[in-house]
Amino acid sequence: MLEYQAILDNASLGITFTRNRVFLHCNERFSEMFGWTPAELVGQPTDIVYPSAQAYAELSKVAAPILAGGRRLDIELEMMRRDGSRFWCRLLGRAIDPNDHGKGTIFITEDITERKQADEARHQLLLEYQAILENASLGITFTRKRIFLHCNQRFSEMFGWPSKELVGQPTHIVYPSMQAYEELTQMARPILRGGGRLDLELQMMKRDGSLFWCRMLAKSIDPTDPGKGSIYITEDITERKNAQEALLRARDELEQRVQERTAELAMANARLHAEIQERKLAEQQIRYLANHDALTGLPNRRLLEDRLEQAMEMSRRNNRLVAVQFVDLDHFKPINDRLGHRIGDLLLRAVGVRLRGLLRAVDTVSRLGGDEFVLVLPDMHSAAAACEIAQKLIDALAQPYLIEGHELNVTPSIGISLFPDDGTDVATLLGSADAAMYHAKKIGRANYQLFTADMKT
Repeated sequence: MLEYQAILDNASLGITFTRNRVFLHCNERFSEMFGWTPAELVGQPTDIVYPSAQAYAELSKVAAPILAGGRRLDIELEMMRRDGSRFWCRLLGRAIDPNDHGKGTIFITEDITERKQADEARHQLLLEYQAILENASLGITFTRKRIFLHCNQRFSEMFGWPSKELVGQPTHIVYPSMQAYEELTQMARPILRGGGRLDLELQMMKRDGSLFWCRMLAKSIDPTDPGKGSIYITEDITERKNAQEALLRARDELEQRVQERTAELAMANARLHAEIQERKLAEQQIRYLANHDALTGLPNRRLLEDRLEQAMEMSRRNNRLVAVQFVDLDHFKPINDRLGHRIGDLLLRAVGVRLRGLLRAVDTVSRLGGDEFVLVLPDMHSAAAACEIAQKLIDALAQPYLIEGHELNVTPSIGISLFPDDGTDVATLLGSADAAMYHAKKIGRANYQLFTADMKT
């Protein structure tokens, strides 16, 4: 019995037992989370940790059939501390005996306020990127297999096709003829497949059949896989073309005016080139920031999920395993608190560099935030191979870091999940690796743990 009590009091999640909507027992973590001492909480009605009677009633309405059916309740909601402050919580509950409600229920709680805030920040960032794309002064479109997949508002206005009507249409509809389209395709294909950027001026066609001069920039999303499509940036340069033609005609009439006009045009072209370069750099930065962590430069969650999807698809073809390793740094918070966020940030960058240097080119190292990193290791022969890599990471990351005169030491706790054994989708694999990582921390840190089904119960 003492061993069970020790396990409960040292758990990183809040645990409480209730019966007839009254608290019977809670562990230390639950007490810390809600601001009630265990002695004060025992005997209290369970509704005291909810923001309102209505919120409590709504939860009861959802939870009752789930618990009565012997299933596990898993929900995210706002709960209330003793001082009245609210926080976001993940609540897991299960009836001790679904056939006998009198035996009570066990609830596990996790404070997810920081994750909720981070999710909201990421969502807001994506909305901002979408707003930038839609308000760009250049036309932007994505194509795959000669079909339009998406275009921004400026592209739609430029060609006279509403976005909804353009999606799914063949790309040749914006060219003056099939001959012009095929000639461009023959020229563009080797450039894009070689990883180069297509940059040319040509006549294109609006929906009403009128032609206009356009500057087109194009690049393959992944030169090694043409099936992923390409991105095209278009600029209406009809006015500039007309201006150039007018200058040429004026040169025949008066040489002096031609020279003066040529100088003006050179300056205008220089300014235009500078503006285009600035736009290109801004667009490249937008694409980079959308997929990378601002602090370490490593892939962020969005790019991580994409890489993991690719790795799973490859695994389905070659019948190999994909390992997901969730890495959390032990003892990072005390360093960050003691030496400040700047030193903490430098340490996180150093960890990112060391992780990247330890892995293969096909592996992905990403930072989710804080001191959490996730590795995607495709083409694994066995779980033992993934464990061998995890041990190598532990040994390497445990070596001291010299940061601005400070010798710092951190160790990693690593949770490992495998595709397809531990999940067949991104969310499940990440969740399994995360659960295994928490298990690694729970049993002593500076170790790795393979996910097992009981880690999520």
